[in-house]
Amino acid sequence: MKKQYRLATFALSACLLMACGARETNAPENNEAEKQTENISNIDTKIDEAETSGALTESESWETPIAPKEILIDFTGISEFHPEGTAAQPYSLEILSETYNNITFADEWYNASEDISLPMIGENWDCFYDENYTYQWEYTYQWEDGKLSIFDGENCLYVLEYPTDKWYVNGNNACLENGIFYGASVMNGYAQPDSCFMFAYDLENEKLLWRSADQTYNSMNFLVKGDVIFCGYGFTAEDDYLYQLDKNTGEVIDRLSLKKMPDLMAEKDDRLYVHTYSYDYVIGIF
Repeated sequence: MKKQYRLATFALSACLLMACGARETNAPENNEAEKQTENISNIDTKIDEAETSGALTESESWETPIAPKEILIDFTGISEFHPEGTAAQPYSLEILSETYNNITFADEWYNASEDISLPMIGENWDCFYDENYTYQWEYTYQWEDGKLSIFDGENCLYVLEYPTDKWYVNGNNACLENGIFYGASVMNGYAQPDSCFMFAYDLENEKLLWRSADQTYNSMNFLVKGDVIFCGYGFTAEDDYLYQLDKNTGEVIDRLSLKKMPDLMAEKDDRLYVHTYSYDYVIGIF
């Protein structure tokens, strides 16, 4: 009986020792596993924090684009003026052909012309574009409250407000080049003071650089070629001219008399194609 008891006691002690040994053996393994799990968790947390931080930064930049610069260009009390500088040389122009067009409208003439294209063109009457920018008009009234937005891709850079007749925003009559905006302030009708002129404006420094003479612009578009701006003016019972303005000063450096007001013009291969109310011209540029 005692022998059986001793065997049972020995067996029980052995089991207890084995169990304790198992606990002591597994404890370091469990601790090591817990440490590894904790380290992995910490790494994941840091990665998540970094990714979340970066995502928020990008999201914030996407959701809060840079606001456009809004500029009001006021011509009140500002008459024709030109900065000093070396005058640009005008191009020599020669009328190569003059064709009666049965009073074809400018858009019909342009759409029918397969060989010429405007430097700026848009599908809608109030929107056009060039190689660098898109120009979008927003208009409420005929003479006031016109706003022109200038986009670089999807980002609106500038919103300009200046007086011009809404019937003259349906042409390519704005151009941003090297930070200088070239535009026109036009009023429909017979010659009036302080109307129908071009101007140049430094958008970064918000400074008017020049303003051309009255009645030098009421065409649908103008063309910039080198240091010269081609534009036109004319009206019923008034003289009709194709003007060359000095791009740097706004001064008239040459004019060519036409039978009707230059309406829409395009250039190709040193040829100027000009549509008027009843005549189409091809003019050589030399």
